[in-house]
Amino acid sequence: MKKARLQVRLGEKAETLLSHAAERPGVTKASIVEAAIIELLNPKEDSQEYAALIKRLDKLTRAMERLADDASAQTETLALYILYYLCITPPLPEQNRAAAEALGQKRFERFIAQVGDRLMGKERYTDTLLDHMGLSAATSEQRGEAVQ
Repeated sequence: MKKARLQVRLGEKAETLLSHAAERPGVTKASIVEAAIIELLNPKEDSQEYAALIKRLDKLTRAMERLADDASAQTETLALYILYYLCITPPLPEQNRAAAEALGQKRFERFIAQVGDRLMGKERYTDTLLDHMGLSAATSEQRGEAVQ
């Protein structure tokens, strides 16, 4: 097999690296340069692996976007609730305070039970909220999660 002859000029650092690599037995400078050129300039045969990696990264990106949307919806909901609670709940007279605290304790226990149910995966508030607003199908399609 005939090989083409090529004359190149290398900088001092490249020459040093090439010389050190060629010190191993059975390795020549020409074979190192040839392997480097083939590796650098040959089209990648493992492009399927890159495509799979890119597809996986796209899925992870969509998942992160959904987490960000969920966190945003939860933050806005909590902020609105606090705003209403602080602005709308009037102060109670002293004689009604005990009954109100008892009612508040019952509501709090119910709230904690519902949070526990949602954390156990029975239902997600964000999905319910988006379904109620009619946004779940639209956002899924926009993100590319539609059935292909």
